[in-house]
Amino acid sequence: MTLPYDPDDDQAADRYINAALRSRDAEAWRLLATETHVEQTDRVLRAMLDRIAVARTHRTAERAAARVRAREGDISQAEYERDAAEDANRATKAAHFETLVREHHRLIAAAARRLRGDDVRDELTDLVVALGSAVDAHRTAVLASGAEPTPADEALWERLATLDAPDAVDGRVTVAELVRRRAAKQDDLGRVLAAIVLDAAGEAASVPRAALLTPWKKAIAPTLAAAEKTEFAAKGKGSLATEKLRKTMGHLERKGLVKRAGTADDQRLDLLDRPGLEELAGRR
Repeated sequence: MTLPYDPDDDQAADRYINAALRSRDAEAWRLLATETHVEQTDRVLRAMLDRIAVARTHRTAERAAARVRAREGDISQAEYERDAAEDANRATKAAHFETLVREHHRLIAAAARRLRGDDVRDELTDLVVALGSAVDAHRTAVLASGAEPTPADEALWERLATLDAPDAVDGRVTVAELVRRRAAKQDDLGRVLAAIVLDAAGEAASVPRAALLTPWKKAIAPTLAAAEKTEFAAKGKGSLATEKLRKTMGHLERKGLVKRAGTADDQRLDLLDRPGLEELAGRR
């Protein structure tokens, strides 16, 4: 048995997937995850999630406009409440459908990533960037010390400048550019976390990690694109915000500003360099 449409007919795929979502037909989803169609299924489900997000934004704007009309007397309070109740009912159904789409997309996206080799590529890119960051840190330390670079040092630094790696945006870029981008992004998030750590700690020398999570999620939520969250969720690694917190704490540790302590269930962050945290947070 095969799917009744071609891998480039997304309109037909959209109709078929909508029916499969409602019927929860296991055989249909097995076919949708086959190598010939899984990337198309992934693409169509992502488009569904995008439409859901757009509809939610539109609905929120409509409710805000309705509140203004009710306040100004353009519609009666009874009309407003009736429309609000109908909208709440539609929103509940939309939320249920979105949950259904996301549940299936996690499985499909994981299969699509395996087929494309995305996980292997990402792991290798992370490894290359980590090595590049170490070379860059070595160069900074040597030059800052005033020591004369050895020929081996200069050859290593030259290799960093010419080596390239795959990049989702530009196709391929130099490892040095990837290191620069990663460092800039980490510094941006580091500034956010430094401020949160200082506020949560007050005058204390240590702060529970649990006290950082809520303000962290609130602070970075506007920076997380829906596509990025969907992509991360498809990897089955939990919350993107929590993962960024973990990596950013590591970034502050490497700067010598904080140190993680305690167990995984009761982790704390010790403040090692309060002036450095204040400088990073822009408070001095």
